[in-house]
Amino acid sequence: MILSITDGVPEKLICSTCKSVHKFRAERPAPAPRPARATVATRTASPRSAASPSRFHELMLEEHAGTRSLPYAVSQKWEEGMWMDHPSFGLGRVQKRTGRKVDVLFRDGLKTLVSA
Repeated sequence: MILSITDGVPEKLICSTCKSVHKFRAERPAPAPRPARATVATRTASPRSAASPSRFHELMLEEHAGTRSLPYAVSQKWEEGMWMDHPSFGLGRVQKRTGRKVDVLFRDGLKTLVSA
């Protein structure tokens, strides 16, 4: 049972099994099959498109605006501000470099990766 709704999205629910109040968690859609990867030379400025991009993703695309993203490789020396195309996480921007690690902001959140 829905207990509260904010902006048309359920916020809190009453569990029909345990009768407790739980936070609403939307089911994640099944991942779409990925197309064959293009080479860096044939890649366009826009990354993989999602079925319904979030506002975060739209802002990332606007900021990316034609700059070149490189495929992720451990051997690459990643610096702050560089854009990467990770095979699992997609398009991301390096936020911070600490030694041989970099914090990269992806659509799914901040990830720490290895850098040269």
